[in-house]
Amino acid sequence: MRIFSDRNRINISLLLISFSIFLYQVCLLRIISIADYYHFAFLIVSVALLGFGISGSFLYFFTSKIKNPGLIRLIFAFGFSITVFLSFVLINRIPFDSFRIMWEIKQVFYLLAYYFFLLLPFFFGGSFIGYVLQSNERPGVIYFYNLIGSALGAIAFIIIMKPIGKTGVIVSTAAMGVAATLIILNKKYLKQFLTLCLSFLIVVALLYQFYPAIFEIRMSPYKSLPSVLRNPGSKILISEENPYSLLDVISSESIRSAPGLSLKYNDVPPPQLGLTVDGDNISVITEVKKDAGRLKESDLIKRGGALEFLNYLPVSVVFESSPELKNILIIEPGGGLDVLASLYFSNHNNITVLQNNEMAVDLLKNEKIITDFNGNIYNRKNIKIYEMPGRNFIKQADDKYDLIIVSLSDSFHPVSSGAYSLNEDYLYTVESVSGLMNILAENGMISITRWIQFPPSEDLKVISTLVESAEKTGMDGISSKVFAFRSWSTLTVMFKNGRFTDGEINKLSNKIDALNFDAVYYAGVKSEETNKYNQLEKTYYFDYFKRVIESGKQERESFYRQYYFNIKPSTDNNPYFYNFFKFRQIPEIVRFFGKSTQPFGGGSYLVLISAMAISVILSLIFILFPLRLKKVGINFKRDFKFLGYFLVIGFGFFFIELPFIQKFILVLDKPAVSLAVILFSLMLSAGIGSYLSSRVNTRLELIISIIVVYIILFVTLSGFVIDFIIVKQLWQRAIYTVLIVFPLGFFMGMPFPKGIAAARQTRPEIIPWLWAVNGFASVIGSIAAVMISIHLGFLAVIVLSAVMYILALALYRYIKT
Repeated sequence: MRIFSDRNRINISLLLISFSIFLYQVCLLRIISIADYYHFAFLIVSVALLGFGISGSFLYFFTSKIKNPGLIRLIFAFGFSITVFLSFVLINRIPFDSFRIMWEIKQVFYLLAYYFFLLLPFFFGGSFIGYVLQSNERPGVIYFYNLIGSALGAIAFIIIMKPIGKTGVIVSTAAMGVAATLIILNKKYLKQFLTLCLSFLIVVALLYQFYPAIFEIRMSPYKSLPSVLRNPGSKILISEENPYSLLDVISSESIRSAPGLSLKYNDVPPPQLGLTVDGDNISVITEVKKDAGRLKESDLIKRGGALEFLNYLPVSVVFESSPELKNILIIEPGGGLDVLASLYFSNHNNITVLQNNEMAVDLLKNEKIITDFNGNIYNRKNIKIYEMPGRNFIKQADDKYDLIIVSLSDSFHPVSSGAYSLNEDYLYTVESVSGLMNILAENGMISITRWIQFPPSEDLKVISTLVESAEKTGMDGISSKVFAFRSWSTLTVMFKNGRFTDGEINKLSNKIDALNFDAVYYAGVKSEETNKYNQLEKTYYFDYFKRVIESGKQERESFYRQYYFNIKPSTDNNPYFYNFFKFRQIPEIVRFFGKSTQPFGGGSYLVLISAMAISVILSLIFILFPLRLKKVGINFKRDFKFLGYFLVIGFGFFFIELPFIQKFILVLDKPAVSLAVILFSLMLSAGIGSYLSSRVNTRLELIISIIVVYIILFVTLSGFVIDFIIVKQLWQRAIYTVLIVFPLGFFMGMPFPKGIAAARQTRPEIIPWLWAVNGFASVIGSIAAVMISIHLGFLAVIVLSAVMYILALALYRYIKT
């Protein structure tokens, strides 16, 4: 006697496959983040949609030829299991590297191969779901299981990643596919598929046990971790992982990092350990030696000796300006070099440290290897550590700070590579810097240090952000509030909540002269005083800084437009601090593509363009062209209203999903959490809305009106809402996010089934085309949303979504008449 009926077993298998697909989708974000320089959420969404779209065309072609439904379900379920594992292994063997795409044309073909192997699990999983939906007489129930499985799979990654790791997630995903296969296994194919499933599990288990290297993620060789490990004697001391990051502590004789160290320092810095996050952005943990025993709370970190190198760092100039500092705030100090410097120069003052990585904090405070090495500095009584992003802290800070140090904790990445140009960084936005200014004490100071790039790029974006932020907070006399200087490798901007006095300027000028640092800008400085030691052909930095600081808003805007790089300040609506790309660079990109590194700030933008081209080509070949081959009865002149309707609702949906994923990184801290929560919310709400739309007769005019009004309210009020949410605990922020997204997703799920119902009444034969066109728009829309947001901002894309839904309503009315 069977415990479950055939229908229930199929439903359970569907639940498992749906769960696994979305679990794998979120896991891919972490895999790609470690392998490359960016999470590429848009790529993951686009590939998944492409796989689903191709599966739809496949089913349309071959459903009528399928004589044995039980066998085809088994093939799709087991194919999903196999391809999850193969996809993971194969993408780790493809040497795709976004860093090299500017000068290696073959990287585009690697990206194509990357696409192909990534979409295989989504093709098989989509085929299983599509076939079950298509062949079942109760699609509502099937859709419910698909909906629940997808939503739970998206959120489950956050829960299970830490205990089992990303390898465990991949194995679990494949194993759930095997379980789904076994659940629907019937007597006819019991022996064959049972053997296949067991063999597959045994092979995976043996590989996991005896050849674990196959599960290791291939990092870009240009990332910090593989670069350091290529040096003889280098080794990883500690490696830990959670759902948001991979943290490694490395021991290597090659690690000696002191960004901006004066060339007048003739000794060697003390031994250091390297700390990397996702294999990159190495920061250092510096050895602090004690004469005897552990460093006591009453001890001062002794001047001179091994730590004498701190006197030759740019941070020494910062402390020279104001030796009496009661409250110091240090933001994202990485391995703690700025924390050590603060203790060295100002030992007894209160030091607050913001470190948005719980594993890093735990290691620096509690790991004996680390505390013995760094003098246990993170456990001193005058240091408070908060495990939260700077934006969250700013909104709830009660104290005022005499000094705020925004640490240089990321590695040097040439602007010509554009490796980080797609990264969302909410620390360097106008809103963030304005918040820092609001928590400055009277005569308090912000210090921001960035790498020197030439032609000047990120340093100009820093000063433009500071100026715009100061104006936003109502400050005037900005020229008297800035003191900027540069070493041979870094540029530091000091911004004071007050004016730098003549005495302070003289003191700071003498200090930078003593270290052979060059003045960049301060009130009254002359051009000939700024390019003395680390000489350039012209006084570029002084000229550009002077133009930004001393110009009015219109003149600054004109300068931003004329400058070769995009140096306009980033905002919460457009948080691409590292994006320096402008369309005017396109002729040079075309001219030098595949020949050399290029002098523009949008390397990752080429990945966007390549991904768009690949998606268009694959969608045309595998989604739209097959329908043309089969000569499905379509008349473009007569049916454009149907095609247009499904095209614009496809764009409309993903012009919401992708900007929401990126914008809610500000609320939820991490890309993986944002992807998981947004996918969970949209899948659950849109699925329920779609399911109920066939049971509740609601006019599309009302549905579209609600969507448009909701979008207008979100665009208008999102800043206030985010400010309210951002101070909450992470689980509370996640719940608020679901509550914000759910109503919109609910109504966004209704236009598609409404359109299908309308087509079924008059043109049922073109429904496959409508599915295909919607799939095409979804694939392209997910990439187009990112491209538009880079230039116009998230809110512009969201407004475009409202426009798409209004167009959909106009086309729907035309359909009905």
